[in-house]
Amino acid sequence: MKKTAIFLLALLLFSVTAAHGENAMDYYDLGVKGSSTRKKIEHFTKALQLNPNLAAAYEKRGLLYYFQGKYDRVIQDYNKYLDLEPAKAEAYWMLGMGYLKSEIYEPAINNFTHAINMEPENLKAYAYRAEAYRLSGIDEKAFLDANKAIELRGDLRAKSDAYRTRAKLYWKIGRNELAAADVKSSWQIDPRVPRWWRYFLNYASPEELRSIAPFFLIALAFVLIFGLKMKPPKKND
Repeated sequence: MKKTAIFLLALLLFSVTAAHGENAMDYYDLGVKGSSTRKKIEHFTKALQLNPNLAAAYEKRGLLYYFQGKYDRVIQDYNKYLDLEPAKAEAYWMLGMGYLKSEIYEPAINNFTHAINMEPENLKAYAYRAEAYRLSGIDEKAFLDANKAIELRGDLRAKSDAYRTRAKLYWKIGRNELAAADVKSSWQIDPRVPRWWRYFLNYASPEELRSIAPFFLIALAFVLIFGLKMKPPKKND
C-alpha cells in the first residue's frame, strides 16, 4: 500500500513538472501568434516565469519592447538572450540599438562591433555605429562607418540613416553642398519625412530656423485653412 502511494505521488509530481514545461511553450506560442503587442508581451512574460531559460521568448519580447520605446528593457532582454544562446549578429545589433537609443554610446559601439565581426557586410551595424561614433564626438570613425554603410547593399532604411549621419558630419565642418546632397539621397531612399521638413529641422542652423519661422507659420496656416476648405463634402450613405 505504501509503495503504491509513493508511486502515485511520484507520477503526480512528474505530471505537474511536464505540464509546466508544456505551459511555458503554450504561452510562447500564444505570444508568437497574437496580434496585440500588450498581450504578446504578457504571454512571453508568463512563458519566462515558467521557464526562465526560454531564450527565444527574451528575443521576441525584447523586439516588442524596442518598438514600444522601452529601451532599458530591450537591453535587459537581449543581454539575457545572449547569455543563453550562441551569439548571433542580429542580437548584438538589437542590443546596440537599445544602448544607442538610451544614449549610452560606448556599449552601443561595442555591440555593433560584435555584429560586424560576425557579419563583415552588415550594413545596419555600420550605419548605426557611425551614428554612435558621431554622437560620441569621434567624427573620423563616424565618417568611415557611414561611407562603408552607404557602399554596402542591404537595409534601405539603415542606408538612408547613414546618409543622414554623414550629412550632419559634413554640415559640422561647413561642407554644406555635400550635406545637402546626402540629405537628398537619404530622402530618395526612404521618404518617411518630407524633404523640406527633414532639411530645416535636422540640418539648418538656429539662425536659419529663426529667419524662416514666420514664413513657415504663415505657410502652415495657409495649408490648414485652405486645405480644410478644399476637402470635398462627405457623401451621405
